[in-house]
Amino acid sequence: IGGAATMLTNSMGPILNVYLLSVAKLSPESYVGTRAMFFCFLNLGKLPLRVWGGTLGMPMVPLAAGLGAVAVAGVFLAKPIMLGMEEKTFVKLELGVVAFAGLRLCYMGLLK
Repeated sequence: IGGAATMLTNSMGPILNVYLLSVAKLSPESYVGTRAMFFCFLNLGKLPLRVWGGTLGMPMVPLAAGLGAVAVAGVFLAKPIMLGMEEKTFVKLELGVVAFAGLRLCYMGLLK
């Protein structure tokens, strides 16, 4: 389900967030690591489909490299903030992000 949801509508994030926060009850560090690994492997699996479908090619490499560098910088900037935050605050913020993403998905669905 995760692969189809993320490939078709980029909507797997909120679904996984709710699962990891409420069912798996992971610590913030484990939560962030699990999300990162899940989407890393999921997106690696989508690469051949994107290349074969013509939506990913060599012109995208400079953009991907630049965005990858920004993502790595974000990891190093966000880690001290996350580690300094109480778990309860982290969960509340993350559930707020889930609610916002869910509302946005509903809104975007109504526009189509």
